Amino acid sequence: MDLQSADQLHNVTLKKTAILDLQNGYSLKVLEIDRKEDFTTFSFRKDGIEYSRKTLSTGQIYDVKDPDGKNVVYSIKLDKIYDSSFSIDLVYEIKPEIYLETTTVEIESETKVALSLSDEFITRNYEWEYDNTEFWIQIKFYKEDYKFYSERSRIRDYDQFANDPYDDELISQIITQIEYLASEAGYGEDEIPYIVTAFVQSLPYVSDSASAGYDEYPRFPFETLYHGGGDCEDTSILLTSLLHEMGYGVALIVLPDHMAVGVQGDDSLLGSYYEYNGIKYFYLETTNSGWDVGVIPSRYRNVEATIIPIGYGSPQLQIEFEGTEKKTALYSYVDLDIVITNVGSATAEDVRIYTYLESTEEGYVWDHVWSDIIPEIEADDEIMYTVTNLKVPAGQRYRVGIMAWGSNAKQVVVCSDWVFS
Repeated sequence: MDLQSADQLHNVTLKKTAILDLQNGYSLKVLEIDRKEDFTTFSFRKDGIEYSRKTLSTGQIYDVKDPDGKNVVYSIKLDKIYDSSFSIDLVYEIKPEIYLETTTVEIESETKVALSLSDEFITRNYEWEYDNTEFWIQIKFYKEDYKFYSERSRIRDYDQFANDPYDDELISQIITQIEYLASEAGYGEDEIPYIVTAFVQSLPYVSDSASAGYDEYPRFPFETLYHGGGDCEDTSILLTSLLHEMGYGVALIVLPDHMAVGVQGDDSLLGSYYEYNGIKYFYLETTNSGWDVGVIPSRYRNVEATIIPIGYGSPQLQIEFEGTEKKTALYSYVDLDIVITNVGSATAEDVRIYTYLESTEEGYVWDHVWSDIIPEIEADDEIMYTVTNLKVPAGQRYRVGIMAWGSNAKQVVVCSDWVFS
């Protein structure tokens, strides 16, 4: 078997334990990497359940068949093992046969359903351990909801992912299930946040490049749970969302190439913390099990961090625009189509838009216009706004500027490049 031409191939870098999602429920997981012995072991899965394993050497190509062994659904080539034995480069090719299965699939383990798949939804089970007690919860995800999330903008502040209003019902559902299980197991309310933390820490690491095709792709809590795991950004956002729902003061701790959770505490807590506006946020790692509050990996000690407290939701305006110019002997006339999107987690109120053609002389504009007050723009909603016939004298240098704000929304400004009329 030969892999096909380069335009049909996909290249990805995967770490140990990373999961590469493919199509129609197929995925592979990196189980073991050994640079010295030159091998990598893969787990081949359908709907989250392993049905085959294979160990490959560098340069080796392997045809992966479906669980029945009838059709080759994709092919992989181990391209490179990095010296650290932590990462590999993989080349893969999707085969048309991967799309053959369309019927409902239900896969059972000895004791419970691990995952159910239908045309409309998937049901995923999560198992983890805390204090030698096993916990198990189940969540149903509708595929239409996932499609909605996948189309939402990633250009928003990190805290907007954590307190996303569309996740409220899901987050509340998870907390309710865990509180019930904790009570049944004899744990008090003070231990529930630790059980929740153990739940998130138990989720497998899934890199953005493996599951989304991008190196930096922050996910909403819904998406992280839908995929059954995520990277440090995703699990930190998920845990802050859960703890915030439970009433705890939390923040996101943004470090170079890493993210963690900050848990608000006082002098009774021990360990590493960051202070922000007089509040101590104790470090909490989310990417592996066993990390306690206040324990920070050595590589991040004494490293400067950005602290993003999680509040109760706020609007965040985003501006996009396109324009055309009509030139006459005396003036150029500019028409603009403007889209204002609220990518925040609360409704923006009393929004105003100020559009202008800026002069090179500081503080002066050639022309400008104010919008009427827009009473509200709901979270993840947008409005269209058109401006026509803004004029600038012929031969003058100018740029388009657009400013938007609300009574409860911070001002945002975008500008075009400088041009001559």
